[in-house]
Amino acid sequence: MPTEISTHGWAQPERQARWAEAISETYFPLSLEFASEQPFDGHLQRWSTPSTPLSLSRLRSSPLGYSRSKAHVGQDHEAFYLVTVPRSSEVHFEQEGHPLSCSPGGFIVERGDAPYRFHYGTQNDLWVLKLPERALKAHLLGHKRYTRHCFDASQGLGRIFVEQLDLCARHFDASPAAARHLLLEQASATLLLALQQDERVLGSEGNNLSTLHLTRVEQYVQQHLGDPELSPQTIASACGLSLRYLHKLFAITPYTLGEWVRQQRLEAVHRQLCDPHCHLAIGELAFRWGFTDQAQFTRAFRQHYGCTAREVRAARLQ
Repeated sequence: MPTEISTHGWAQPERQARWAEAISETYFPLSLEFASEQPFDGHLQRWSTPSTPLSLSRLRSSPLGYSRSKAHVGQDHEAFYLVTVPRSSEVHFEQEGHPLSCSPGGFIVERGDAPYRFHYGTQNDLWVLKLPERALKAHLLGHKRYTRHCFDASQGLGRIFVEQLDLCARHFDASPAAARHLLLEQASATLLLALQQDERVLGSEGNNLSTLHLTRVEQYVQQHLGDPELSPQTIASACGLSLRYLHKLFAITPYTLGEWVRQQRLEAVHRQLCDPHCHLAIGELAFRWGFTDQAQFTRAFRQHYGCTAREVRAARLQ
């Protein structure tokens, strides 16, 4: 069953404080601004598993404002992002001087690692997907630029993403415990694809041409991740870039090209280790995703995840 919290049965004088506490526990520390002219009502459901930092929630409430300060950010042990899908009425969001309004049929991305304000003036019903910043950083170079747009959820991959959230909530409890994290991860994977394919993001930060080249590199690497011959030179040649310029592009990201490719491969192996339908040996998985040296893979996996691939698979089988 999902974790469920409702103000029904709470005395009105205690509702605001108890709701604020529930919201901060579900997402991250926030200050709440309640409408003074009407009683507050709220209902919150949350779906999550111990094996993934992803969580999905459905939040229904009276008009409300949420704000995140530098002091709030300083309390975090890990940075998280929220992807919010309004279902009933328009929401308003502002972060780093960029105001957004998003109506039903769209969704927005909120950075938890920087102050922001989020509010809605009428009763609302929201899907909220919470995911760690590292999940976006690993797959979206220049990931912070994605918080500046309202994305379309009425068609294409955006619509599939929102439909997956609904399916996840409806079928979560009926799914085997070992497979529940896959429902959340599949929705997250579709989200990443939807964000990567939105052309507006290409020109929203830095040099437009550089951002376009980085996006092309991302797409090429993802398509050839299992190729052990994938190298900076093959990537540069396939994308029509010089090797020197390719490395220069990655100088504006948190990783070198080699570090980023290795991380993509490790995460691909990790996803399959957590998949109850995958029965390939660990060595076969490593080879499938481009690792040709088993010892090197073992060291890299432990360094990245703090445990061995065998321990990840054993935890899934428990």
